[in-house]
Amino acid sequence: MRKSKTPAVVPPKKPGNASRKPLKLPADGGNSADFDLEIALPYLLARAGTRMGQAFSKEIRRFDISLTEWRVFAALHHAPHQRLSQLAEHTSAEPSTLSRVVDGLLQRGLLVRDRSDEDARALALSLTEAGRDLTLRIIPLAQLFERVSLAGLSSAQADALRGMLRTVYVNLAVLDSSDP
Repeated sequence: MRKSKTPAVVPPKKPGNASRKPLKLPADGGNSADFDLEIALPYLLARAGTRMGQAFSKEIRRFDISLTEWRVFAALHHAPHQRLSQLAEHTSAEPSTLSRVVDGLLQRGLLVRDRSDEDARALALSLTEAGRDLTLRIIPLAQLFERVSLAGLSSAQADALRGMLRTVYVNLAVLDSSDP
């Protein structure tokens, strides 16, 4: 099976409260007279992601899976034998939500727990044969969504966009806080 050459993005660890410096607002308190939502990066990223996520979710309903479940399948297909904490990083899912999702997939026979390659005392998750088969049936659909989303961009532009999005993600770690 052919795997993507793109390395998995592992988010940086959240800094503790002691090392986190409060963000400073601009001298005017951040109350600029003009703010155009249509050019605001957070809005544009969320809008594109929401549109793609909603459309893809509708398509994968026929496979009786959710978007979070798909991300689990894709992450384990690319890198099997992941611990739950690793899977949470690779899927950007909240650990409590991910735990419930994983439990459901285990019950449905699509995932299995096995010994971690890194630590024989730890349990890791992998796809079962049924999980792999389902993943392989959905991959072409995921690839179609990616092609549609990148239509009009050259291969170099698409690669640059991926790199920029990874950079934006890493840059935003400074905003993470362990506070609710």
